[in-house]
Amino acid sequence: MSIIYIIVKTLTLPGAMLHSFFEHMSCRASKVLVDDARAIQFNEMLGHIDHELIKRKGPSFDVCFIPFFFNLVLGFFTLCHGATTIIYLGRYNDWFSWVCLYLGISILTNLFPQIEDVMMVKENFFGKGKNVISKILVAPFYAIFFVGARLEKWGITLITSILFAFATPYILGTFIPAIYEWFR
Repeated sequence: MSIIYIIVKTLTLPGAMLHSFFEHMSCRASKVLVDDARAIQFNEMLGHIDHELIKRKGPSFDVCFIPFFFNLVLGFFTLCHGATTIIYLGRYNDWFSWVCLYLGISILTNLFPQIEDVMMVKENFFGKGKNVISKILVAPFYAIFFVGARLEKWGITLITSILFAFATPYILGTFIPAIYEWFR
């Protein structure tokens, strides 16, 4: 595995641990056997848990989607507070906002599942003789998971999370007043 991957995962350890927690909970909820729940291993399993191969559609999608969704929501709201306070308002002496900014970047860096989990989704949904409707519904998620897993492998998600942190306050500063006026 790439040393860049391990360095980025180590720098963003809180987000990696949160992702592994949600992955573990989704395995438990879907009744997927967890082989190794040690999330802190300085190899390709850092921030992930080892579970059995999943042969069913629903659980294979859940193991990829649930950690992604919860990390996305928690990371976005945490990042919004930190980035808005520090980058947009310029309050550099607020330690809580710095912690929120770091945690938001850390959580958003660790959104995506491992490529092996993404390949299980592909095998379960896109094999020969599979339901066309489920293929259509899962295809956008599969594409996001696949690209994200590849970007995370090379540490590019850290760069995109930092760029998103700089862009978020200005995006929110544009849309929130417009939404406020619309509902007023």
